Amino acid sequence: MEKAIVYVVDDSDLVLDLVRTILERTDEFSCTCFSSGTDLLARLQPWKIDCVVADLKMPEVDGEELFQRVRECDPFVSLVIMTGFADVKTAVRLMEQGTFTVLEKPFSNEELVAAVKRATQNTHDLRNRREASKQAAELKARLTPEELEVLECVVEGLSNKVIANKLILSSRTLDRRKQSILKKLNVGTAAEAVALVIRTSGDSV
Repeated sequence: MEKAIVYVVDDSDLVLDLVRTILERTDEFSCTCFSSGTDLLARLQPWKIDCVVADLKMPEVDGEELFQRVRECDPFVSLVIMTGFADVKTAVRLMEQGTFTVLEKPFSNEELVAAVKRATQNTHDLRNRREASKQAAELKARLTPEELEVLECVVEGLSNKVIANKLILSSRTLDRRKQSILKKLNVGTAAEAVALVIRTSGDSV
């Protein structure tokens, strides 16, 4: 099983060593440690990492700014913020900005591992949905304008009779277009075609 790539950032060498030891002991993570947010940003490899674990209070670039700048390069990576100053207002603000987890110090080994596992899984889920959406959009791009009209009606749940009347089509022409849609979208049923459209993340048909 391939290990998840985790970047750990803290201005305390003690914390860095502790977090790396805890995570790598599970044999599920491979950690790269940075003593500052600036150092991480200089060596950041977008789409290569699964999670960032960062201290909130750091000189130069703090955890909040770091996450915003990392997300500019890699919009789907999840962040775990470590802080000894987890007041409700700060935690809410961080979560609203997209921070996946706020982990209050001192935390247990189990809490850290569980938080990073959830964050890495979230990163994978977001990237998988993006890829599925991209593939679905590429398939939809194969359809003609006339086929897109039919597909839109199918997504609305209209019956064949209603679709034929709405688009002024014979039943034979409608059936031919529906079969062409299924073939181009590489699906076997109308329900699968609708599911594929949904995977385009709300894009219009």
